[in-house]
Amino acid sequence: MVQWRLVCGLAALYVAGTVKADPIELDKAETPDELTTMDSNFPGIGTYRSLDASPTSATLSTGGEVGGEADKYNPGQLHASRQMRRLEVTKSTDMKKLETFFGLELETDITKLPTKYQHDPIPWPASYWPVYADSINYRWAKGKPSAAEKYANAFGYDAKALMDKISAKNGIDSQTKRKICTEDAECKELKDGSVCAKREGKKEGHCIPTWFGICHAWAPAAILEAEPACAVERNGTVFEPYDIKGLITLAYDGSKIPTIFTGSRFNGNDNAPNNTDQYGRFFDDRRRDISPGYFHVAVTNIMGRFNHSFVVDITAGNEVWNQPARSYEILRLSWTTPAAAAKKYFDVEKYPFNDAATKIAVVTTRFSWIVESGTNGPLVSTGLVDKSTTSADYEYILETDETYQILGGEWLSGSKANHPDFVWLPASKPDNSTVTSVGLHYAEIEALLDESTSSSGDCKAVSQTSTATATPAADTPATSTESSAAGSAPAASGDGSAPAASGDDGSAPAASGEDGSAPAASGDDGSAPAASGGDGSAPAASGEDGSTPAPAPAASGEDGSTPAPAPAASGEDGSTPAPAPAASGEDGSAPAPAPASSGDEETEAPAASGAEETEPPATEAPTS
Repeated sequence: MVQWRLVCGLAALYVAGTVKADPIELDKAETPDELTTMDSNFPGIGTYRSLDASPTSATLSTGGEVGGEADKYNPGQLHASRQMRRLEVTKSTDMKKLETFFGLELETDITKLPTKYQHDPIPWPASYWPVYADSINYRWAKGKPSAAEKYANAFGYDAKALMDKISAKNGIDSQTKRKICTEDAECKELKDGSVCAKREGKKEGHCIPTWFGICHAWAPAAILEAEPACAVERNGTVFEPYDIKGLITLAYDGSKIPTIFTGSRFNGNDNAPNNTDQYGRFFDDRRRDISPGYFHVAVTNIMGRFNHSFVVDITAGNEVWNQPARSYEILRLSWTTPAAAAKKYFDVEKYPFNDAATKIAVVTTRFSWIVESGTNGPLVSTGLVDKSTTSADYEYILETDETYQILGGEWLSGSKANHPDFVWLPASKPDNSTVTSVGLHYAEIEALLDESTSSSGDCKAVSQTSTATATPAADTPATSTESSAAGSAPAASGDGSAPAASGDDGSAPAASGEDGSAPAASGDDGSAPAASGGDGSAPAASGEDGSTPAPAPAASGEDGSTPAPAPAASGEDGSTPAPAPAASGEDGSAPAPAPASSGDEETEAPAASGAEETEPPATEAPTS
């Protein structure tokens, strides 16, 4: 049983008429349960979620446990009222969830936290299998059956019945309550990035936002499962690595695995008027979270100390983009006083948020994650994963007490709007006996995966399709803060995977139809959502015959292949620089704090000697 260490002074006194503080312990939690089931009520599901949906509690099954413990505890009261906040002596519910799972206390002393880490193995890129493309019913390789058709043919199931079930749960038929349409123009008035999605052979369809998909299933699968490498033949049917990725992803969607969910999903209007306070912070707790205090503690502990990856919704708005975390690196950590921070960052004389804070750390952290790709074959072992890695430089201040315990924090500059919404971890793989509601058998798909990964790099026995001709892959936004080429979207390159592409006006070009490719789009500033015009309308994405839109971007190379998304630009010239050295010693330990200046100047923290560091040195972050 985890012994909770009490951290004093985690909240600032809040009285009516004063500014609401953001101490870690009062971060809004979606659910107090340690484990949450990944089902239709899952807070991180990749579609709109019913406002009255209650997350389902979970227990660890006989599936392969990832790590940590699931001991019960009494989380107690988390939220104070809006009218009054009192000093508390407990950690947040979300921090307790992590401690319970890992069986270890979270380190909150900023001087003892590792400054960089890259996860190994790197999670693999794939598609989020968007709803508008009918999920894995989509025929990604020109002239060949879809992953769903191949699965039915190889294992003796009825292909039409299986595809109908998949469409009804994860594809176009799951959205029959949405507006009926015959062309994309009829969906424009919705201003939610919808396209007119039609099943094959149908003249009518439904307006479906292009961000809907199963990213919530791809991300944990990419973390927990080995990447398919070779094509596999089963009963005369050849499964390409991309087919296997699609099947294992959909199997995770229906597996109801337990998760550790932290943070709170925002379901509101991204463009609501007057939605920020005098300091540029969102009024809505769910839009403002996760707080930078929790972000820093969670990332540096989960990755730097516990050597785990996790899933993150990288956009704070109402769209959900679940991405697997790859690395982090603290690029800057300097110290100042609350009074100096108040003047410099908020233009007030007295620090307005947390009276318990005695020191302020000013931090820039480069956080990297894996984005979607349309390339068939292994990407991690070949190094192509770097083309499907993007990053953001998050700027924030951390409030600490005299002993450097992190109490809370505030996002700065562009990070006030562009920061993660929630963080979660898969607690286990699916049970081997899992059969999903659409009829996928996890054991059968796992057997394909095992064979695909067991050839020791020799993939010549079975002929492969080298590149996806069109894939529902990279409709994901890349976000960055004002400190790093704000809002840059993945740039196109020509290696055969799928990028986001936008027209001059921010809208997407029409799909090319003949090759089945469809566009992804970003706004003028490159920010999310990825597939809408400047007015929120969606791109045209239908083939010439009016069939189901093929979800790959239109920005392709001259040879017809679909280019890969480049990492988000961070340099002033728009290029993607290699991560700068962290302010740390060579052993990866955290920077030792310098005495806070009494004036307005910030003081850089000198590198730590490593003598205090009790954790293993952090792994070097990637260069790209």
